[in-house]
Amino acid sequence: MKRELIPYYISRAAISILIGLLMASSNGLWSGVLFGIFVFVVFVWYAHSGRYLIDTANPLNPLKRDTRGKEIRNRALVIAVAVGGLVYGVSAFLKQILSLPYNMDTWALIAGAAIYFTVSNWHYIRDKK
Repeated sequence: MKRELIPYYISRAAISILIGLLMASSNGLWSGVLFGIFVFVVFVWYAHSGRYLIDTANPLNPLKRDTRGKEIRNRALVIAVAVGGLVYGVSAFLKQILSLPYNMDTWALIAGAAIYFTVSNWHYIRDKK
């Protein structure tokens, strides 16, 4: 752990705890604890992945994207929104045709998030300089 990132770690631990509490309120204690730990691990991974520039002038938000990172984010975001919209449209169509009693809208969000992280990670690995 980098000493200059301690305020970042503390603030992200607080955010992870809040997210874990929200998850625990609807899904049980252990799912909240595990999800909170997962969120914190992702925050720590972002700080040490080499994808972001570290600016210690702002201790609570030290991670900054360079131009390459912004281009990758934009590409991944466009693809994720398109796939999420497509999944939403197909699921609404199937719900209408098959008369399904439940909403499948959550799958559009899950598909969009999964595609965003997959595409952005693929671009970071492929375009590594």
